[in-house]
Amino acid sequence: MGYTYRQRIIRTSAAALAVPALLLLSACGSSGGEIGDEVRITEGTMTVTGIEQRTAEDVAALELDELAGQTPYFVTYEVAFNDGSEGDLNENFWKAKASDGEASPINVLNFGGDFDCTGLGEVSDGKAEGCQLIMVPEGATLESVSFGGAGTWRAPQAE
Repeated sequence: MGYTYRQRIIRTSAAALAVPALLLLSACGSSGGEIGDEVRITEGTMTVTGIEQRTAEDVAALELDELAGQTPYFVTYEVAFNDGSEGDLNENFWKAKASDGEASPINVLNFGGDFDCTGLGEVSDGKAEGCQLIMVPEGATLESVSFGGAGTWRAPQAE
């Protein structure tokens, strides 16, 4: 069965538009980004600058028995706040995914102790650095972290 000239143009145009549309859709959403990628958040922009697996000794100062047997990860990040922003960040927006599906962001308040991963640091000139603690169950590995659905960063995997 043959197609008219107009039907061929429509079919060809639809196919030609489908490929760029697929490419655009694959670039959207919260698919994994790399450490160092900047994403737009409500408050400004955020960049995860590092994801580092640590030891139980690194979180011993927290004295939390429920963390025993879990592996801590420190997620370091930078935020550049919008002009006029109060320089505040809702740290409850952190999410994490582990190889077994479960990971727990822990918000640590800084009361002057020796623990060095206590959320967002001091804002200076509209910018701040921070550290988010993520706890992963024993035997699992951290796969990714995300913030408020704005961006996801893949954790480096041990080789």
